[in-house]
Amino acid sequence: MTAAPDDAARLSGISSASPPAEPAVDPAGAPARQRDAAVGGRFAGTVVLVTGAGRGLGRTIAEEFAVEGATVVVAARTARYGERTVREFRERGLSASLVLGDLAERADVARMFDEAVARHGALDVVVHSAADNAQGLLAEIDDDALDYLLRSNVYALHWITRAAVPHLSRSKLPGRMIFISSGAANRVFSPGLNAYGSTKAYLESFARGLAGELGPLGVRVNVVGPGLTVTERMLGHLTHAQADALASTYPLGRAGLPEEIAAAVLFLASREASYITGASLLVDGGASMVPFPARGAMNDSAGH
Repeated sequence: MTAAPDDAARLSGISSASPPAEPAVDPAGAPARQRDAAVGGRFAGTVVLVTGAGRGLGRTIAEEFAVEGATVVVAARTARYGERTVREFRERGLSASLVLGDLAERADVARMFDEAVARHGALDVVVHSAADNAQGLLAEIDDDALDYLLRSNVYALHWITRAAVPHLSRSKLPGRMIFISSGAANRVFSPGLNAYGSTKAYLESFARGLAGELGPLGVRVNVVGPGLTVTERMLGHLTHAQADALASTYPLGRAGLPEEIAAAVLFLASREASYITGASLLVDGGASMVPFPARGAMNDSAGH
């Protein structure tokens, strides 16, 4: 999951009593925003690998890079999502290719990066957006689910780094690594997402340490932390009414859009961010500044 929709899995009982200050936008309307590749875009001549790019937030991030001229490597676990994304990008004149694998498997991670570099000859930016979510109480999460969560969200950080750094350190950009975290890592208590949030807290500490290690190589390492974001995956757990009710408590009064998260990612990958490393940028509409809804507001709203 990606992340930003990450907060969504724990919210299936939110009441929809209050409308947000600004309505959340239905992602079904997003295709109308499609743009062709920009001539001489900000990332022309670069190769960008995005994990979890078959759908959701990862797809939007990959799309925005491609529109800005990058050759995008769509890294996906599920073939049908990755193939659909690459096909649709190419139909619009965007440059994209596909590598398939499960980030919970070390051999898959190494193979995906090897294939990407063999195909395109370089690697300039890595955006790690994919993540798993083991939902439930900490004392009750199944061992197999916990093991897969740790392999996907913690071990994969190390495997991706080992595979990417030799290539990023040779980038003329110079190289960028951007990790997608979650507002869940900053909340005191996220019902049902404590294990997931803990892996994101690990990610943020990992990224800060990695920034220190890779700085002498010229590689910048940063984190983007989305809050509740309207994606197809979020809509698998929440209705629009439920998301709007939750987001109405945020300072900006609405859920985020994938394009807004992607804009932060592209900024951190750009030359304008050349003096930024080891940073963690919250893009959550201020959600982490407000209390989580009281338990009384969490009722069974399956009929909404």
